[in-house]
Amino acid sequence: MFFRKDPNVKAFLEHVKEQCKKYKVKLELRKVRYLILDKNMKCGGYFDGENKKLVVATRNEDTWLPLLVHEFAHLTQWVEDCKPWSKGSSGLYYVERWLAGKKVKNIKKYLGQSRDLELDNEKRSVKLIKKWNLPIDIEDYIKKANAYVQFYNYMYYSRKWAKPGNSPYRNEIIYEAMPSNFRMNYKKMAKKYRKIYEEQNI
Repeated sequence: MFFRKDPNVKAFLEHVKEQCKKYKVKLELRKVRYLILDKNMKCGGYFDGENKKLVVATRNEDTWLPLLVHEFAHLTQWVEDCKPWSKGSSGLYYVERWLAGKKVKNIKKYLGQSRDLELDNEKRSVKLIKKWNLPIDIEDYIKKANAYVQFYNYMYYSRKWAKPGNSPYRNEIIYEAMPSNFRMNYKKMAKKYRKIYEEQNI
């Protein structure tokens, strides 16, 4: 459980608000369980650098804080205009078109760029958790992060986004199969992981 009265959480929230104000990003902490991006995709939060918005669904007490950390880490990528952000942002555009049924050449390349964007972001997220001493289990977070990053490899086979109630980082069977560090092969999905994702109907 993540308690809003925790002083470290309060301090982090103030930092997020300050940074959003500094870079003219609209921060929306919505009291809903999930956000609807379009008819094909639902999610718990997002950062939109083009429209300068950081939005997180806060009705899920056990996930809103990790999601906020994750989406704020995307803001730091955007501010720095780091390589994973510049490549991954264009990659995500094509991935979303492909998931919507459009024909996209070299989809593996764009899925890879999107995956690398998320991997860089998850490493930033862990640094933020440590820096602000947030009440988030780091080993557990990294397992769930790995499940999410590998999901971009799995989408090549499934060609669909995960359902809100059965996302890789919410599915205990999937994330418990992941390592609690960032030392795994991200370039290619191991058969054992693909089998688990298929069995769990991700």
